Amino acid sequence: MSRRTEAKKARRNKRRATREVSWLPDNELEGLVTTQAAIATDLEAFDQRVTERGWTFDDDESDEDFVFWFYEPSAADVHADDVAPVTTAWMSADEDAEIVHVMLAGAAESSEFTPEEFFERIDAIEAYRRGGPPLQFGS
Repeated sequence: MSRRTEAKKARRNKRRATREVSWLPDNELEGLVTTQAAIATDLEAFDQRVTERGWTFDDDESDEDFVFWFYEPSAADVHADDVAPVTTAWMSADEDAEIVHVMLAGAAESSEFTPEEFFERIDAIEAYRRGGPPLQFGS
């Protein structure tokens, strides 16, 4: 085999290897697209419900991995970096937007809920103010 033929064959094999690494079967690609669309729809519905209640979408903190909302009426004067200055809720793309993380104003730890559980407890979450009695989120 000539050098030219060998070089051509090597380039072809390199292209095939690169293509095969990023290639997905059609049914898997369709499933991925469908899943991403469902997550986006769920996030839009969640956003609509919380913003109607006075929560603010946090453009500064949100990105392609996490989406954040905060509840401005809960804002507290905090002087430590490890506690939340305002009640905040966020969701993660890695969790398919199935878990709502909530950190209350003045708290250093978060709680986790399904979106349904979050909306079942939203009145208590919104009513909480720093220094108030701790919320019990047990079932």
